[in-house]
Amino acid sequence: MSKKIEKYLYIVSPLLILAGLFNYYITDKFASFSMITIIAGAGIGTIFFVRFFDDVARKITKRKVKAGINSFIITIVVLGLVVILYLVVMNHTKRFDLTMTKRFSLSDQTVKILEKLEGPVKVYAFYSKQQDASGITELFTEYRYHYKDFDFEIIDPDLNPGMVEDMGIEQYGEVVVSYEDRTEDLKSKNEEGLTNALIKLLKIEIKKVYFITGHGEHSIDDYSKDGYDKIRAAIKAENYDIEELLLLREEKVPEDSAVLISAGPKMDYETHELDLVENYLQEGGRIIFLIDPGEKGEQFINIAMFLERYGLVLGNDVIIDQLSRVLSGDFFMPVINSYTYNPITKDFDLATFLRFARSVSTKDTGDTQIFSRIVASTGEASWAEKDLESLFSGEGAQFNEGIDEKGPVGIMAYSRITLGRQPDAGEEVAEETQTEEDGEEKPLEEAFIFVAGDSDFITNAMYQTQGNKDLFLNTVNYMSDRGDLITIRPKQQDSVYLTMTAKQGRIAFFISMIIIPLFVIFAGLYINIQRRVKS
Repeated sequence: MSKKIEKYLYIVSPLLILAGLFNYYITDKFASFSMITIIAGAGIGTIFFVRFFDDVARKITKRKVKAGINSFIITIVVLGLVVILYLVVMNHTKRFDLTMTKRFSLSDQTVKILEKLEGPVKVYAFYSKQQDASGITELFTEYRYHYKDFDFEIIDPDLNPGMVEDMGIEQYGEVVVSYEDRTEDLKSKNEEGLTNALIKLLKIEIKKVYFITGHGEHSIDDYSKDGYDKIRAAIKAENYDIEELLLLREEKVPEDSAVLISAGPKMDYETHELDLVENYLQEGGRIIFLIDPGEKGEQFINIAMFLERYGLVLGNDVIIDQLSRVLSGDFFMPVINSYTYNPITKDFDLATFLRFARSVSTKDTGDTQIFSRIVASTGEASWAEKDLESLFSGEGAQFNEGIDEKGPVGIMAYSRITLGRQPDAGEEVAEETQTEEDGEEKPLEEAFIFVAGDSDFITNAMYQTQGNKDLFLNTVNYMSDRGDLITIRPKQQDSVYLTMTAKQGRIAFFISMIIIPLFVIFAGLYINIQRRVKS
């Protein structure tokens, strides 16, 4: 080989090595081409140093070459440290979501559901090349970050007609979730929809929720701002069946009722209806009362007397909250920002907004089998207005010391009723009622009553406000013995835009496209001139 040609081997060697590494990076496979080029490059480099060792040694002894070698070594060391740091970070990932709406974080509910999974989850998203699948891919990536056995595949229906037919896909954009040989179609292509699909695939028991009707309650089929259509859908998404129940024509509350809900009656209940509710409670039933204040004061005498037997007191008042005025509401929209430590709200830190609410308090019934507790209260800037006549006549509200109740004012409470009489000291009880067949002690059955002084906070107009929906769904889950589903749920991610005026846009353009580049250019010229002057 000509010596003139051999002198250029130092260029060929790194080019071959780079070509091999580039091919490996592109194909993600260490194929024959990569292996041959890297070995050839290393071999040619070795030949070059052997043939021209004396020439290389002489050049290395020169001052400029020494400085260059030192710079090269420092560069290699820095690059090595960067590579090591990169490998450490990639193997020990920790992510921080700094967005205002937590766009890149999953909700507490989703994380809890993922922790319940015990096998691989596979998601098939059928998107054509013309469709934008970046959003759904971003969502799936979040799930995989929290659950390593979560896998997904974006499939082009036009290129995979066989799979489309096998999975019954009828249109572009359909998503199918598979878990333990079961599949579920994704109804909504967002976190809430995907998490609800996983809940169904986990085979969480479907329970029945009944909404009492016949007294002017909110309708679960009403799509207006005062209806309950949206909260019905939210409850159903938690794996419940929902029906309306007209107590007046029933002889007993259905046995499959997990939770009974009275949502804002306009009239009092008949004695017959409350007898049915009483019998339901004595069989371990759970009921939620959402009772609005009445303009005539004692408007719900039967309901109030029934609740007082279980340690829950409805106030004949309307809560006035000055804090809500600061938050662009009116005085009749109390804000709940104080929760007691209880199973429903122990990890709950969202504010709840009500509308035209009454106070709810607890009292000692003297029965040790009834435990009552306040769940939520308003702030110190509120009070319970007792002068309803003046309030409803338009005279306004003013706090009267000694008459009105100063905040914080209780607005939600519950009672836990332990069923079955406890034996007195020294009294013997039949063994079969106290023990299981294996001799272990039987757990005593419990009934629950939950009362809120407002029914409007979960209407279509308000259920998405702050923590309204989460608080109510947590209550339903707790009452139906699904305490593990008490959490904060996914929120709809609103797009956040930076809106600028024409003038602000011109300023932003001028700074980013002219000022900053010119600053860099002039700084470079100044440094270059200073170096030339010194040399």
